[in-house]
Amino acid sequence: MSTTITERRNNLRIVCNYPAIVEGIDLQGKPYEENAKLANLSAGGLYMWINRNIVCGSKISVTILFSDTPIDINTPKIATKGILLRNEPQTNGTYGAAVKFVNYRFL
Repeated sequence: MSTTITERRNNLRIVCNYPAIVEGIDLQGKPYEENAKLANLSAGGLYMWINRNIVCGSKISVTILFSDTPIDINTPKIATKGILLRNEPQTNGTYGAAVKFVNYRFL
C-alpha cells in the first residue's frame, strides 16, 4: 500500500538564509524593529526565525535583504507587508514565524 502526500501550498518555497528586518506595533502600541533570518520564501509568504513573540494576526512589515555578506546600500531588497499566521516557540528561545504577504515591492 502506498501513501500519497499532497502539498497544500499554492506557491513553491525556496529554502534560504537571508537576513530580514521586521517592523510592527507591539501589544502596548509601541513600534518595534527586530532582526530576523529567513528559513524559506515564496510568492505568497515567508517563514523566518525571530527573537520576538509576535501576536498571530498582527500586521507586520518585513524587509528582505538578498545577501549573505555585510549589507551595503546596493544590496537588493524586497519590502513586504503581511499578516503573521503562525508564531511557534523554539527550544533555543527564538520563534518560527509564518507570514502571508498582503503586498511586496522590490527596492
